[in-house]
Amino acid sequence: MMKDAIKRAIPEPVIAWARGVQADVKLRRETLRQMKRFRRNYARRGCTGVEQMRTRIIYFTHQIEKGLSHSDFRYGFGKGVLAQLAPLLVQLRKSEPGYAGDGVYRSALSALHEYRQRHEVADYDLGYMRQLFPLDLWQEIGAADGTYGGDIVIRAVDKADNASLPFSALSEARHSIREFTDEPVSVDDIMAAVRVAMRTPSVCNRQPTRVHITTDRDLIGRLLAVQGGFRGYPTPPALVLLTADTWAFMNQDERNEGFTDAGLFGMSLLLSLEERQLAACPLNTMLPMQRDDQTRSLLHLPDNELLVMYVAVGHFPEESKTCMSRRFEAEQIVTVH
Repeated sequence: MMKDAIKRAIPEPVIAWARGVQADVKLRRETLRQMKRFRRNYARRGCTGVEQMRTRIIYFTHQIEKGLSHSDFRYGFGKGVLAQLAPLLVQLRKSEPGYAGDGVYRSALSALHEYRQRHEVADYDLGYMRQLFPLDLWQEIGAADGTYGGDIVIRAVDKADNASLPFSALSEARHSIREFTDEPVSVDDIMAAVRVAMRTPSVCNRQPTRVHITTDRDLIGRLLAVQGGFRGYPTPPALVLLTADTWAFMNQDERNEGFTDAGLFGMSLLLSLEERQLAACPLNTMLPMQRDDQTRSLLHLPDNELLVMYVAVGHFPEESKTCMSRRFEAEQIVTVH
């Protein structure tokens, strides 16, 4: 009763101010704790943990696969990537007894096999690459299964029945496409997919995702130049930015929820675009402060919105290549408690 009496005696603005101060203290403390956990465990350059090395191998394998799938193929690409990938593979072989059956290792060797084969067929000098790998690993690359990594061919004609595919088939058939036809994509085309994605769940149905669409090629080019991960590819016909509105959240415990909810929305959007025979590629917006500010300025984004992801959108070319991007087996990521 005394506690209730005190609450009644204190004006609501004072209670709100006190709760706000308390929340600020918690936010600082919990964000610092989160930062420390990330710092202890992320796959930084020079890491020696097996899982961290596998992470970096996946990343560099993907870089090789992107180069292999590029329509404007550049012989000799990826020297810096190869220089970092080679010692990681050597170290993984020393650290993981079962490396030969590791899907990450096999994917890397398969992508390197295609890289080597394509250059050798063109009689391109691979002396720089050969020097990076010990003889036994170089021989293993030459004998690797070339179907476990590298690139795959996507055909527009195979997308004709997308709208009638069951979910599992539609999901299996979706791949990230980075090169599109010159045919324009209208805002209406994308809005149809957005309307389907609106069924995506969110915390307490607060629906924090905001969608910014542009079909202005000049603006898209400037945005992607700031983003930095789409270099070497033609400007896509349309670009979608998903953000998370922080006005939808109520306390410091929800500080990361917008990324979860908008990420869920992003997957719904990608599958909806695929169903409509529109090609797409999600692009990260993990930007340092200056580039975040540049993006906000270009799109006039309000302060309350957090960048979550881009989606490049266009029409499927008659035939295109994309990264194989081999997935883990489901059993590898599941822990049953």
